[in-house]
Amino acid sequence: MIVITMNNVKNIFAATLAIGMTAFSIVSCTNDFLDEYKSTLLTTQYFDTPEGLREMAAGLPNAFRLHSAHEYSYPMTNYGTDEFTVGSDSAGEPWNNYDARLQSTVTSSTNPTHPQDLWDPAYVSLSTANIILDKAPTVLEGESDLVTIMAEARFVRAWIYFWMVQQWGGVPLLTEPVTGLQREFERASVEEVLTQVIEDFTYAYENLVNVASPIPGKIYKDAAAHYLAKALVYRQCEIHEGQFSATKDADLAEALRLCDEVIGNRQLAPDFMDLWDYWGPDGANESLNEIILAAQYSEQSSGAQGRYTNMLCLQFVSIYQNWPGMIRNLEGGREFARLRTTDYAMDVYDRVNDSRFWKSFRTTQTANSSEVKGFEAGPIEIGQVSVMYIINDANDYLRFKHDGSGLDRAYSGQVPPLHLIADGSGGYEYIKSKILLPNEPGAENLVPNVIPRYREAYDDKGNPIYYGFPLEQANSVWPTLSKYLDGARKSFNDEGSQRDVIKARLAETYLLAAEIKVRQGQYQAAITDYINPIRRRAEYKSGEDRAQQKHGGQAYVEAVNPTEWLTRPSSFCPVNTYYVSNNIPETYAPSDLTITSYTSLPPEDEAIIAALGYTSDYDRMLCFILNERSRELMGELLRWEDLARTKTLIDRALTFNMETARNATIKEHHYRRPIPQSFLDEVWKDGRPLTAAEKKEMQNPGYN
Repeated sequence: MIVITMNNVKNIFAATLAIGMTAFSIVSCTNDFLDEYKSTLLTTQYFDTPEGLREMAAGLPNAFRLHSAHEYSYPMTNYGTDEFTVGSDSAGEPWNNYDARLQSTVTSSTNPTHPQDLWDPAYVSLSTANIILDKAPTVLEGESDLVTIMAEARFVRAWIYFWMVQQWGGVPLLTEPVTGLQREFERASVEEVLTQVIEDFTYAYENLVNVASPIPGKIYKDAAAHYLAKALVYRQCEIHEGQFSATKDADLAEALRLCDEVIGNRQLAPDFMDLWDYWGPDGANESLNEIILAAQYSEQSSGAQGRYTNMLCLQFVSIYQNWPGMIRNLEGGREFARLRTTDYAMDVYDRVNDSRFWKSFRTTQTANSSEVKGFEAGPIEIGQVSVMYIINDANDYLRFKHDGSGLDRAYSGQVPPLHLIADGSGGYEYIKSKILLPNEPGAENLVPNVIPRYREAYDDKGNPIYYGFPLEQANSVWPTLSKYLDGARKSFNDEGSQRDVIKARLAETYLLAAEIKVRQGQYQAAITDYINPIRRRAEYKSGEDRAQQKHGGQAYVEAVNPTEWLTRPSSFCPVNTYYVSNNIPETYAPSDLTITSYTSLPPEDEAIIAALGYTSDYDRMLCFILNERSRELMGELLRWEDLARTKTLIDRALTFNMETARNATIKEHHYRRPIPQSFLDEVWKDGRPLTAAEKKEMQNPGYN
């Protein structure tokens, strides 16, 4: 990791002041990420030495952290899609609702994400890559690592531009260091940016190597192959409307070859849970062969609360601390409550046979406080099941009702009504669960916080109705995506996680290859050769405990903070709600997710296809691929780009995202992001600032 001073940063990046105006303010902020890299001894001349240039090159992968950091981690990657909508904290709401606030400067009440929040640091990282590529041939001449450092720098440059072109379309294309203070920049075309991306990924692919035991965070040949294949496929996506049709056959053929090469080099983790079975920083799950590229964090980065800190552990967590028996704790996570799980995100799974839902979402927590908070039906014992999300289907609503002791209230900060479950003889009984701690084995208590997804309820006049979950009024309740939970943080209020964040893994390579086959019209081969292998991994194996719940919250047992454990016991629950949700008898039989024909897709896919109105084989299969990407890659910071590049964003957001549909303001221009106003205000032309008309011409259509 590069060690630099703030003065050095100012010198190095002064030339990029105009193109990334607020990047200057980011890198000169004393309370942010530079606090990790303090030194008073270095000058810019240090980077003219082999040691200095190598340290600069070692810091390049910091660019991969951007999408898991601060408030930038979700608005431009997960909001406004079919998978997640606005939670009880609406900090990034304009990015989900596509309303009038989403402009070159975003107007929002608190903590808004602006376009420049990722634009600016992206150009800082690009500047670093360009300096390395400019200096390395001279400074490292004759050194054994010259080619590798050049290849890594070109990979990072390609990775950044590939992300930017998907977000903004054409952007200023800089491939050499900017010397002096320059203000005049032009946007390159999409074609020019993509050409550079493909050239850089190709160079990295041709000059990087693979090793038998990959080091987490290191860039290898497989990463270059994976992303080069993605770039080639992206060039042929619907967003470009046939602009690159002359190279379609060649692009898809080469992309498939690259995917097959990566698939031949690596292995899927045996169990989907292996990817998320986190017990602490730098653990076994972060070294799996399936992981092709990750934004790396480590124990050494713990406690850092700056802009590059991994904050994904906070964004998906729904409110629980206001409920009976619950106080905030390490396992539970700090509830930023930004991303609320949609109905689509639950219904896209076969929740009986596909283990990926139950291994991606937290559905239970145990009581970690005896505080009743208005719960008068009985005592609460620490260790009993206290929170149960019951993920049932719409036709199952009559199985659950509340006890009639009050109106069906919203859950935001209020005591939920007790819920009952049908007892099989026409009556109802209170939902109970056994205490899980060994001090009272077998004892049962009423579960104070039960949230059936569909249930019998009552309106304000006492008339029976049923709601779909999540309720419009109850925007603080949803099953939490558990892929980023971190019970090894140092304090229950810590914002930063030390978990690595996966950027690319082999399952996505399989999905990319399947998509290529669909684009080639080979629908059955897509399923047989590439989809069924990852679905087989998702099946329950013979003897597997389907009720087992594991996620990164369990890492609290490895942490060292005895004072906190005494005052704030963990709410980790090792048992999920699989059986009560699905209403099936206990089983240890294997499940089967094999698809035998592309003409007969699983019921959950047929329902989604029908809702979207697709009829042609191509549209149905592309829809199926996007559904499978949801099941496998839920919440992994890819969804907005997937829907934008396939031009399915508008239909899916309006069909499956409650808040987007309510506003109904998403338009064609939202397939691109607004160019930051801070950039437009600093760019000059012909020795003068841009006029208002010239700024509008440089801006993406549809934005102010």
